[in-house]
Formats: sequence, C-alpha cells, structure tokens
Amino acid sequence: MNKFINIKPHISLSLLKFTFMGLLNFLKSKSFFYSLIFAAAFVVILGFGVLKFLDIYTRHGEEIEIPDLRKLSADDAQSQLHEMGFEIVVIDTIDFTNEVPPLSIAWQDPAPKTFVKEGRKIYVKLNAKNYSSIRLPKLENRSYRHALANIEMLGLLKGEVTYEPDFAKDVVLRVEQDGRILREGDKVLKNSKINFVLGDGSLGYKPKLDTIDDAFEDVAPKMDSIF
Repeated sequence: MNKFINIKPHISLSLLKFTFMGLLNFLKSKSFFYSLIFAAAFVVILGFGVLKFLDIYTRHGEEIEIPDLRKLSADDAQSQLHEMGFEIVVIDTIDFTNEVPPLSIAWQDPAPKTFVKEGRKIYVKLNAKNYSSIRLPKLENRSYRHALANIEMLGLLKGEVTYEPDFAKDVVLRVEQDGRILREGDKVLKNSKINFVLGDGSLGYKPKLDTIDDAFEDVAPKMDSIF
C-alpha cells in the first residue's frame, strides 16, 4: 500500500517539469514569435481602425465658422444657418437696447467667428420690442440730489431742470414728462427723460431791519454821491 502512495508525488513532479519544459520550448519557438508579431499587428490595426471611425463619426476637422447674427431677425438668421447645417434656438429676450433693431438678435452663443462642427445648435436672445415700463417712486418734496439718484438707478434720464419761487431750495416741487405732471406710481418708459421743477428758496426767512440806519444802508452811498 505504501508503494503506491510514494509513486504519486513523483508522477506529479515529472508532469509539472514536462509542462514547464514544453512551455519554455514554445516561448523559444518561431511559432510563438510569429504569433506575438501577429497579435501586436492586430492590436495596432484595430486601434487605428477605431480612431479612424471616431474621426469620421465626429467629423474631426470639419468645423465651420459661425457668422455674426446680431442685428438680424430670427427668421433671417435661421435661413442663413440652415444652409450651413446649423439650427437656431431662441431662448429669451433682453431689455430693450437701441444698439440693435427691435426684435432682432442681440446676443448669440457660440460667439461670432467661432469654429464649430456642423449640426450645432446656435442659441440667441432677441432685443425687446421697446423699453419696459417702470413705476415712479415718490419724488415730490425730496431733495434734488436724492430724487436724481433714484431715477438714474431705475434707468431714467435727467431732463430739464427749472426753478420756481418756494421757501425751500433745490427741493422737488413736481416732476414732468412731455408736459404731463407725474405722480408717484405713474408708469414711464425706461431711458426716458424726467423734467424737474425745483424750489429756488427765494421765499425763505429774511431778518427784519433793526434801525433806520440799516434800512438806508444800501442807499446811503448814493445819497452821499449827490453832494
């Protein structure tokens, strides 16, 4: 029984040695060398094919310059871009500006002169049809400096400034636009001019004259000159 048990380890070692020698001989053979070259060439060809496919699929190098669409209507811009293989998408309007015509393109992304691939979407914003309306805050009985800062913050412009007799100086008596008196809460267009009527302070307090000499102080030199 012990005789057969001792044979098994010897057979296993012989088999392992035979397998290792066979693998070593295969690695030294021309067949393995040719197989290695074939595998390397296959990997290179496969990689080149994948890169070529991606290059064609993404149209690498086929980029087109985006024209300047500003000041164009959305319809005109769409016609121009359609011929170039692009699509226009209107995403919003902006506050009216006189730099571009009403309802024309005032902003675009990608920016003009940018190179992009065919089929890209061009996002644009349109200029509003007109200036938006805002409500006037309370300006009467405010100082002119305070009232002017308020309207400029709202996007309004300073118009004419006139004065009328009043006890206070440089205090807003009323505001006007195109001959119409404006009140708190009235709507006006942005970028429009607001005219101010201010007090000149001429009705302010004047001290009483204490003596007759003070009353004739201004005319005294003239009376002296007579003699």
